[in-house]
Amino acid sequence: MPQGSIEKEMFMEPNRPDVTHNVHQLRVNSTGRQMTHGPARIDCETASLLRAVLLPIFDAARSWTDLIDQLEAKGYHPMFRGGELCLTKQSDGSRICGLRFLGLEMRDLVQRLGRPCVLPCNALTADGEILRQMPRRSILN
Repeated sequence: MPQGSIEKEMFMEPNRPDVTHNVHQLRVNSTGRQMTHGPARIDCETASLLRAVLLPIFDAARSWTDLIDQLEAKGYHPMFRGGELCLTKQSDGSRICGLRFLGLEMRDLVQRLGRPCVLPCNALTADGEILRQMPRRSILN
């Protein structure tokens, strides 16, 4: 297997209750670095479990704050990576999946929850953090 390729696939633990553990195992390359921007390679069983856990959270969310709180309670964090909304592991920031993987559209979320307030993290890669609430304007401005 070439250096830097994914080689942990054989260590999947399908009966482990922490679904993201399996995803994390697939996301660590042979050099031990996290591949945070690309899509995860997820087997169909793990994908089904992720959708079963995550879709009800998105469906029940009444606001971006509510969505962030519910996802973080499960160990996930929504972020923009490469200009697309995706979910990351709260513990290490590794990318789990994007909205398209879950069968969701950003325009539908915006229509239901309103436009998110995004704090740019890196303008070159279009990464950004979704804020729970709008920042307060300074009195000096």
